[in-house]
Amino acid sequence: MVAGLFSSSSYAHNPYAFPMFVSALLVVLFGIYALTQERSAVSKSLLVATVCASIWLAGTGLVYTMRDPDLGAAFYRLVPFFGVSLLCPAVYLLTVASLGLLREKRRLVLLTFGAGLGFYIGDLLWHWVAIGAVQHFWGLYPVYGPFSLVFLVFFFTTFARSAWLYLRYVSQLASGTRRREMQLLLASLCVAVIGAIDYVPCYPPLEVYPFGYAAILSFVLIQTYAITRYGRATLAEIFHSIEEGILVVDAEGRVTGANAAAERILGIARHTMVGRPVRSVLTLIEGRLDNKEAVQDLLAALDSTASQTMERDVGLHDPGVQLRVSVSPLVGRLGSVTGTVLTLTDITERKRLEDQLVEYKDHLERMVDQRTEELRVSMETYRTLVTHAQVGIAIHQNGIIMFANEQMLRLSGYPIEELIGTPIARLIDPQEVDAIMQRARDRVNGRAAPESYEMRFMAKDGTIKPTTVSNALIEYQGKTATLVTIFDVTDSKLRRELEMANHELEMFAYSVSHDLRAPLRSIDGFSQALMEDCGDQLSADAREDLARIRAATQRMASLIDSILQLSRLGRAEMKRQQLDLSAMAEEIASNLRTSEPDRDVELSVHPGVTAVGDGTLLRAVLENLLGNAWKFTRRHEHAHIEFGTVEREGKQTYFVRDDGAGFDMKYADKLFTPFQRLHSVAEFPGTGIGLATVQRIIRRHGGDIWVESAVEKGTTFYFTLQ
Repeated sequence: MVAGLFSSSSYAHNPYAFPMFVSALLVVLFGIYALTQERSAVSKSLLVATVCASIWLAGTGLVYTMRDPDLGAAFYRLVPFFGVSLLCPAVYLLTVASLGLLREKRRLVLLTFGAGLGFYIGDLLWHWVAIGAVQHFWGLYPVYGPFSLVFLVFFFTTFARSAWLYLRYVSQLASGTRRREMQLLLASLCVAVIGAIDYVPCYPPLEVYPFGYAAILSFVLIQTYAITRYGRATLAEIFHSIEEGILVVDAEGRVTGANAAAERILGIARHTMVGRPVRSVLTLIEGRLDNKEAVQDLLAALDSTASQTMERDVGLHDPGVQLRVSVSPLVGRLGSVTGTVLTLTDITERKRLEDQLVEYKDHLERMVDQRTEELRVSMETYRTLVTHAQVGIAIHQNGIIMFANEQMLRLSGYPIEELIGTPIARLIDPQEVDAIMQRARDRVNGRAAPESYEMRFMAKDGTIKPTTVSNALIEYQGKTATLVTIFDVTDSKLRRELEMANHELEMFAYSVSHDLRAPLRSIDGFSQALMEDCGDQLSADAREDLARIRAATQRMASLIDSILQLSRLGRAEMKRQQLDLSAMAEEIASNLRTSEPDRDVELSVHPGVTAVGDGTLLRAVLENLLGNAWKFTRRHEHAHIEFGTVEREGKQTYFVRDDGAGFDMKYADKLFTPFQRLHSVAEFPGTGIGLATVQRIIRRHGGDIWVESAVEKGTTFYFTLQ
């Protein structure tokens, strides 16, 4: 057989072999490309699958060109069947790696590869599967014997197992990027199964041209796209978005990244940390540690394979700071663990406040213990003490307020007769109420729950106040109740420092915007000068390139303005007042009509629509929503836009409706994300920041916003206000 393989007379030119060779080359190239994009268990598993597929495709293509059936059958057993035997185990390996189950399913993966090798060796020695080869119109092709049915059962069972794992995982995911990613991988697996059509002509007299190479090529292409398309954010992007100190540690325990905050907190230069083992980095601050045991726990977590986050509080006496250090697994884009992330949060001021709260709580409990007998004799003394306390005190049972002192009444703005019997959830920011009430239920039911924490307190007039809260279970009127103490930290040192930090952040933003605008203006100005001075000497393509440069610089300047506008929303002080939204909408509508007087747009505003809120912010809401409606109806000869209110679940709901371009609701989750656009700039200009601004304003008013739309059937935005 060896002599025949290397003899040119054993082969004939066959164009049907060409697609097989091209496909074999492409699948390996795709596998290598995916590995260059991400060195993870997933990309390595894909490379294994592509190598197996390439051996099968290239070997089968070579069999097509052979003249001797005996030589073709022998070569098929030696090379192509090796790739066929290991392809489905390789696909199963890729599946479990994609789902992050490689450690859990390791034995089953090895067993699957063992079974595939068993079939290969059995066929190589005793011809269990391929018993010969026959000539078809596309060339020589193997013939399978009766034992091949066992191999086919193994082949399809393995693919079915992979599909079942994907289906089970997808059913547990909420809609979002991860679910779409898994659905794409499941679809690629279904495409790969189509490649089994190549087994049909292995059973004469059936004769179907084996086009399985197309299915395998499509499978590899989709897998490669999923790996490169659904990549996680880069480390630099993460660093730009998080203010805490970050150390990124690889699987070998070496620091691969550190941000400026980590450098500042630890007092160690980034270039000193990067590339060193994390243990040696922590050794540099060993002499400044208050509690070395906590650091040992963190190092143990780094050495373990635990998939859960560990947190420890660590003190540094030089400088005197308290840090909360979190050790979390770093998960790759398809679920594989590639390292560890250490997050360093400065909690010095929070610790001080917590200590004060704990001290006050302990002091209060001691007072209660000491005075219990006396209070039984003189309840009035007790009431006087609690009533005049400088912190808000309340008692609630099953979430209903049973008692409140004068400070609580002042904080909430409710009279005593209205507050008693009211759900305590009414005093909590709606965005936090679910989590905080769950803590209360956990505490009553004996489950672990924090006793002290920060909370956004909501007064009767809708004002939100930052507070710190302490809770204790007591017996009140013979039943279990919760004693709540609330301390208003609006004017505390921490609050003043936060305001100062916000001011510095705003000044920094303005400085950055100025520094960015200067080079943009230079680029724009010099481009214009070049166009005016040398335009007649430039080609048409060069003039078009200059025009694109100017357009891009002007768009970037607009994006900078939008970013600054969005960043200022969270810091602007709200001034609530009674507003006539109908009059405000009419004024905005008049401005829109003036801007494009030739358009035929019926813009109707319901009369008498009012609200309580910040006039400047709510005007921005209406300008954005009505402006969007005006923009996205531009392609319609006759358009209609409407602003008004409806009642939804007993609550007044405002809406802005149009009959314009609309969009597919499956993309609605992107709508309020900054810079996410559902239409191109060429279709409808804009920066993609308007709806993110609207959502932030609505939420600052304690409301919510949602949308209903259909392509070319218009869009309706609904929003509520507190």
